[in-house]
Amino acid sequence: MRKKAGLILMAVIMNLPAATETPALAALDLFVSSISNDSILRYNGDTGAFIGTFAGGGGLDGPTGLAFGPDGNLYVNSFTGNNSVLRYDGDSGAFIDKFASEGGLSKPDGLTFGPDGNLYVSSRYTHNVLRYNGSGGSAGTLIDVFAIVPGPSGLVFGPDGNLYVGSLGNNSVLRYDGNSGILIDIFASGGGLNFPTGLTFGPDGHLYVSSFNSNSVLRYDGDSGDFIDTFAGGGGLDSPTGLLFGPDGNLYVGSINSDSVLRYDGNSGDFIDTFASGGVLDGPTYLTFIPEPATIFLFSLGGLGLLRKRKLVLSL
Repeated sequence: MRKKAGLILMAVIMNLPAATETPALAALDLFVSSISNDSILRYNGDTGAFIGTFAGGGGLDGPTGLAFGPDGNLYVNSFTGNNSVLRYDGDSGAFIDKFASEGGLSKPDGLTFGPDGNLYVSSRYTHNVLRYNGSGGSAGTLIDVFAIVPGPSGLVFGPDGNLYVGSLGNNSVLRYDGNSGILIDIFASGGGLNFPTGLTFGPDGHLYVSSFNSNSVLRYDGDSGDFIDTFAGGGGLDSPTGLLFGPDGNLYVGSINSDSVLRYDGNSGDFIDTFASGGVLDGPTYLTFIPEPATIFLFSLGGLGLLRKRKLVLSL
């Protein structure tokens, strides 16, 4: 059961009569991949209260990366079992189909839709990022091996249009040209980064990375990649995975070994609370809001490069 990610549509209302009230923006829900019970769970975006299991059929086994596509449906990596990307109805959570599996996809980890509308997936055991057609008659078919990455985990397109990928093989974040997939540089690696999993760009334009083995979230300069600080790590954070900034401007992090999603102040990094832990949550990996707060803040969705069945991290 996983949480959804979508898109916030901002409306500007002009010249309204004085008596007219602007309706409040509806609360956003959080969707979380629960790796140990093969499901996507849904939580109230305001309170963190458990709503229910959103998706889980179709052979989903060890869900990791998830994202809502241009068609409004939910795409989920099935890491442990059938090495594929599964698609679920964005409203009901009903299983639609096995969307993508070509190209030797093995242990799919992070995934994201790129600026070109295509789907990018980390294939951890073949050490590359695969690109699939995102729509049309050829949707789900392999386009190419987009990038070669030692042990790819989470991935995100940055504000510069380039692709950033956590590399478990060398404990760094690598940057690739967003058009060609050619390696640009080792973008970030300082600050004790150890087993980088989730990646997200914050409202401040900087890159935030989950350092799985040091139980912390590290922050890097969004332009230079220089290490800034250990941004977050309190509240019992244990083996952090996916992370993203929510609609409230705060940082949400999956804590896989405490079976919870923790919330941190988006400015200071101070621990706020255990936002979500109810229901059958067991091994939270990636997370996302729906509608996606990315339109407010930049980019979201992190990924994870580890997975766990009963809190067992699979190594390279």
